[in-house]
Amino acid sequence: MRWKISPHGHDRRTIDLLAIIALLALVLGSGWYLATSLATPPSTTAFIVPSQSVHW
Repeated sequence: MRWKISPHGHDRRTIDLLAIIALLALVLGSGWYLATSLATPPSTTAFIVPSQSVHW
């Protein structure tokens, strides 16, 4: 006797579509995370004004 797919079961195309959406969300989320975590923080170094003299 062959297996029969229940009419109340999930369609394979629906599961594939949900898997594609989940993978896309994962890729976009990881890209956003890497872009924000690898961004260089603003520099807080002070510039020397040319009129100041530097003593070594």
